[in-house]
Parts: sequence; structure tokens; C-alpha cells
Amino acid sequence: MIRTRNIDVAWRSCINTIIEKGVKQITEDKRQETRETFCATIHLSDWQSGKLVPREYIGLSEDIILENYIPQYLSSERGEHIYTYGWCLRKRFMFNQLDLIKDQLSNGKNVAFAQFWNPATDIISTNPPCINVIIFHKVDSKIHSTVYLRSNDMARAYPDDVAGVYTVFLTEVASGFGGKKSMGTMTTISGSAHVYETSLNEIKQSYFGSLSASNSNPRINKEKLAGPILLRSNKLSKVLSELEKKFPKYSQPQGKDNFYLYFGFKLEEIDLELEDIVDQAENIVKGEGDLGKGLRLYKAKTDEGESVIIDQIKLAKRKLEKSSQSRRIIITPNNPWEKKYDLNPLVIQFLLRQERLYTSVLFADYLIKNIPLGIYLIRSIQREILDGNKSVLEPTAFFFMPSKNDSKNIDYSGTLS
Repeated sequence: MIRTRNIDVAWRSCINTIIEKGVKQITEDKRQETRETFCATIHLSDWQSGKLVPREYIGLSEDIILENYIPQYLSSERGEHIYTYGWCLRKRFMFNQLDLIKDQLSNGKNVAFAQFWNPATDIISTNPPCINVIIFHKVDSKIHSTVYLRSNDMARAYPDDVAGVYTVFLTEVASGFGGKKSMGTMTTISGSAHVYETSLNEIKQSYFGSLSASNSNPRINKEKLAGPILLRSNKLSKVLSELEKKFPKYSQPQGKDNFYLYFGFKLEEIDLELEDIVDQAENIVKGEGDLGKGLRLYKAKTDEGESVIIDQIKLAKRKLEKSSQSRRIIITPNNPWEKKYDLNPLVIQFLLRQERLYTSVLFADYLIKNIPLGIYLIRSIQREILDGNKSVLEPTAFFFMPSKNDSKNIDYSGTLS
């Protein structure tokens, strides 16, 4: 996790970490080598206080980003592209999701989100959107955003994506609440955060040894928002115990009666036997309830207009077996086609590397008391995905952003006992 004011330090810090600790991989098409890390989480507290791009950036120039890239966020048409982010949010699901978000945030909701990913098309597409979902959450007079990206070229694309989301989507949502003064922090989670080997020499020549200078302008966002925290625990019982202690300490008010905290942790072991919750999770995976139907009987349209019903778990399992290096094995049970945005988890991503399955999961506006059910649900899906597969299950990264509670104190003592 990286916390900083603006894009300059964030870019350099992330690149340095990937160069030092990233694992060498071959892309799915077997044409390029990368160095990869999982779930890079970056919290930008004051993006406007820096320049559009970092110093010595090796990607697009600021002029090209403004003239050619940002317009793709503004337009509802995709032109000659397979997709643009502007088209995904404004037209892909036959309505403007940003209008719905502004309406929801203006009428009592503190959290709303927009979905880019269309399960009917994207898991089999050769070039699906890298951004899966953007969460907007309102705290007092500020609108903050969290972005999940399934795949992120941190060397040449990350600053561009942040600039586009901030200057277009966050600006548009904030326009109904006070304009630039309402634009708050941005958190990005990059499922596969990587640098292509072809970029490494250019990166080293470009900015190594140039960290003393600063591109920061005066602070604009002066209100404090701590951003997500990382829990240190890796067993379910210890996660719940640690959260019970940290929620009162770090949580912040949201609206009249709710408190929220957004946080992440890496879970290695489920050490609690909660039979009722296990049964609930397994029934959902079998297709029970709205969430079960979202996983097993997802009603959608392809980008060509064909109506389909798909089993996302079965589709993900098949993709895992055929394309082990894929960065696009994604499950998203919410359905913009039906304007349904209340199911959790929002995103599940599977990354298979050297017969080891890594999973990252994003929840939002999720009741703290339901965390055990959410975790058991993911474990049930993982078992289904790996049935008949010899791959080893690695620790799972969980993100709850933001997660709410009707009290500043939570009590898991009954669960732990």
C-alpha cells in the first residue's frame, strides 16, 4: 500500500517496488515479458496538488493525454475502439451510469458505483476494459472514489487512467455537490500491477537519481481522510479480533447514524468452524437468492446485442483451465442491464501463476457483521473453481471499501467463541 498526496510519488514508489519485488511473467499471448505484483493499493489524498503526469514520465505526454486520451472518457461513443471508458459508463448498458450515481448520492445513499465490466462479452474478449468498477462515496461535503483495475501497466498507463477518472468521472459526479471543492481522495487497487521488461531500461534512464525535486503545488484538499488501512492478521479469527479493535479507532462518520472504514487484509487460513454460515455460502454458490442468481444465472447482452444467460463460475473455471496467464478471469454479480447495484462482492478476480491460484475480492458498502459470510462465500467459489484442478490455493486479498456499521463499536466475541 502506498499513501501520498499526488501521482508523482505514487508512480515512482510503485515502479520501484515492482522492479525490486515483482515476479517475472509471460503475458497470455506469450509475446511479452513482465514483472508483476498483485493488488497494488495506492491512496492519493490530494491529486490536484500535483501535475497531470509524473516527472520524467515515460508514457504519453501531458498534451497527448489532454488532446487524445481524456476525450475518450468524455465521449459516449467508442468510435473505432473496441471500447472506451466513456462509452462503458454512458452507453454500454443502454443508460448513463453517472446520472444514476449522482441521483443516488443526492437521495440518501452514501455509496454508489459504476460498472465497466460486461460478463457477457469481456471474459472471452481479447481486449476488455482494464477498469472494472469505480466506487463513489460521499463523506460530508466530499466525494471520494475507489477504482478497481484488473490489469495495470504501471509504467505507461497508471497515471493516464488516474488523470482520466479524476478529471472526468469524479468531476462529473462532484458537479452536483459543489464542483472542484467537493472532489476528494482517490484509491486505486490494481489486481495485476506490472511493468513490461521493454520499459525497464527507459525507466532507469529516465528517473533514477532524480527523486530530490518535487512537482507539488499548494495543498488543495485540506480535509483529512485517512484512506484504507491494512490489517496485519492472516487468520479469520485474528482478522475479526483486530478489526473489532481498529474499527472504533479509525472509523469515520458517514451520514447521521453510520460509521465506515475501508480496509484490506491477506487471508491465509479460515480457522473458525461456523456451520450455519458455511451452509449459507454453499447455497449461494448453488444459485440461491439474488446473489446466487447473479453468479449462476446472469442475464445480460453482448456488445453485439445478443441476449444471454451465463454461469459466471463455470465460465471462470473454463477460462482458468484454458488460459492460465489470463488477467481477465473476473466475476461481477451486479447487473447494470437490470440496474441492480446492491450485491456483494462487487468484483472477484482470479490470477493463476505457476499452478498457484491468487484471488482478490472487492466489497463495498458492506455490513461489517457479514464479513464471515463474505469470506466463506469466496472460499466456496474457490473450491468450485479449483475442482479437478491441481493448482494450489494461495492467500486471498480482501478489500472492503468502504464498509459500514451502525455503531462505532463492533463485537465479534460471539462469533469468536
